[in-house]
Amino acid sequence: MMFRNLLGAAMALLVAGCASFDFMPGKDIKSTYNHQWSKAKNLTYAGGMRSRVHDQQLPAGAYDNKGKLQDYKLGNISHPAYGSSSGVTGVTVQPYGAFEHFYWGWTVPGASHYQENRFFGWMPMEMGKDENLARETLERMLSRASLSILNDMNYKYKPVKTPYEVQGQKFKQWYLEQTGGNCSFARMNCVLSLFVPTPMAISQAPFFSYYSMAGQPAWFFQANTSETFPRLAITQGEGLKSISENVFYQKLSARLPGWLYFYEAPNEVGTGDNNKTIAYPYILEKGKPLLFIRPTNK
Repeated sequence: MMFRNLLGAAMALLVAGCASFDFMPGKDIKSTYNHQWSKAKNLTYAGGMRSRVHDQQLPAGAYDNKGKLQDYKLGNISHPAYGSSSGVTGVTVQPYGAFEHFYWGWTVPGASHYQENRFFGWMPMEMGKDENLARETLERMLSRASLSILNDMNYKYKPVKTPYEVQGQKFKQWYLEQTGGNCSFARMNCVLSLFVPTPMAISQAPFFSYYSMAGQPAWFFQANTSETFPRLAITQGEGLKSISENVFYQKLSARLPGWLYFYEAPNEVGTGDNNKTIAYPYILEKGKPLLFIRPTNK
């Protein structure tokens, strides 16, 4: 019964999504950078998430007299999105210290955001001779990196014999276990799920995407579809949030190429601390958290 309930919960989370298409598949996404938006919002918009993403406005004191965000005033206090225990190197961030409490309050309701973790990206065209090989390549990269990081975090894993399937394409799923921890093979209460859909070819990645891919031909893994959006998620049963998912995702993003972006949904990323989750959404770019904070108040 626990097995069925957990996989049922995992699938309810994984197949949930936006009910409509924001652009027509097969067409290039010729996005321009909107300087009224955060980089996080610009990236998610280019990645296909166009209807349910919002920036948070900070108090007036965070902006100068021209209405621009004053990064130097934002303090030096860290918070979970930065995964202080992740050990990620080469990532320099400016935490939002003095305004962190306001941001944590998150006045834009979480329900107005996409409520499932997703990823999106622009893979170099030469990494796959066709869309199927591109999909297999990314699936292999994500599988290997995810399991390696979980192993480093002292989790064991074994494949789910009958993984979930959507529109004829199977997920890759693994049960997780940690000796002395809450995740157990016997209880089957922790599951890692991965779904990589078939990408589409586009002639240009957005110029503001990761530098090596900006403006280049790419395989586009779009995040806007209702059921077949790309996702990687850890599901835990019995109301648990015992895994430091913020650390896991940050390590994963840092290890993988910068052209792959991770959207972390509100209240979906556990911190490993008394079942707490991060209340607000954020993007990971090569291990660096990008927050949905408006860069201007005008």
